[in-house]
Amino acid sequence: MKPLRDAGREKSPFPPPPLRAAAVRTVRFQEVDLMGVVWHGRYPEYFEDGRCAVGRAYGLDYEDFFREEIKAPIVNLEVEYRHPLVLGNVFRVETSLLWTEAVRLNYEYVLRREVDGREVARGRTVQLLLDVANNLLFVWPEYFIRIREAWRRGELRGSHE
Repeated sequence: MKPLRDAGREKSPFPPPPLRAAAVRTVRFQEVDLMGVVWHGRYPEYFEDGRCAVGRAYGLDYEDFFREEIKAPIVNLEVEYRHPLVLGNVFRVETSLLWTEAVRLNYEYVLRREVDGREVARGRTVQLLLDVANNLLFVWPEYFIRIREAWRRGELRGSHE
């Protein structure tokens, strides 16, 4: 006997490709330290620029979260520094939101200097989802279910494409 399909939808055993977007920034004076390089504590801000780019491109912006009464605090942050950024460098924050079955948002970041394409840093963040009363969500909210279904079907197209 064949197993029943989930509401007529076939699920692939493979996750869909990441949702990707990029943000371009220029290093400002207030972002460098006394050695003239970007202070290490600025990189989480650059990651934030990347998350916002993904959010705007795919309907996962913080304004959408506020409207849906969802909070998404960062619970894990990793940064790997490769090469320095200095005052005036233009760089790209390439951000990927990875598919996961767990109720969380897994992002990966690669920062590249525009002038030579050199990777200057990479990192990862994990965000959990909370309701308005700060209760941890163990089931995807309906808002995310709709986005994830379109993502899995390959119908989710970002505004950057």
